[in-house]
Amino acid sequence: MKNKKKANQGIKKILLAAGKSERFGKKNKLSEIVNGKPLINNILDTLLEIFDTSELTIIVGHEQKIIKNLINNEKIKILENINYKKGIGTSISLAVKNLETHIKGVMIIPADMPYITSKDLINLENKFWEYNCEKVIIPQYNSKTGNPVILPKIYFNTLKKLKDDFGARTLIAEKDLITIKTGFGTILDIDTRDELDKAKIKS
Repeated sequence: MKNKKKANQGIKKILLAAGKSERFGKKNKLSEIVNGKPLINNILDTLLEIFDTSELTIIVGHEQKIIKNLINNEKIKILENINYKKGIGTSISLAVKNLETHIKGVMIIPADMPYITSKDLINLENKFWEYNCEKVIIPQYNSKTGNPVILPKIYFNTLKKLKDDFGARTLIAEKDLITIKTGFGTILDIDTRDELDKAKIKS
């Protein structure tokens, strides 16, 4: 196991696991097996390798009992989004409304991205500190931007107002944007069965 960084209470990692995944089919995609374990546990295990549980909040909604069983960690803060059917914006809003007052930024992480690496997560966080917690940090693989994104405190009030299926990207001012080169895992998410099959080939 890799050595964990010292708990960084300034950046909250928000793992989004509430969606219904209608494009995927009847079964909850986060329970599908990739790399020998449920999809959600790929990114969760990576997060827990390097970050303290106190830095993490997970948003659940659709089939929350199944997701909570997969998480299986009482030390992690889990928030239930009763409005998850309205879209990702409601999950981000809920998470930000429940932040501690000292938090300087939020790292918003989709739970369906199994190949995000610990190296990329650490580099994103370090870049956020490099810019004094005032810029939006976005990963980029080749010419394509991906996830997770880190947003500073100046965006919190706006994030709280998100609703429906509008994510944080729609709010970012160009002047606040900083990109950082990362691995392919930051652009590979799984929304369909076909994408799942491709992810299994890579594993």
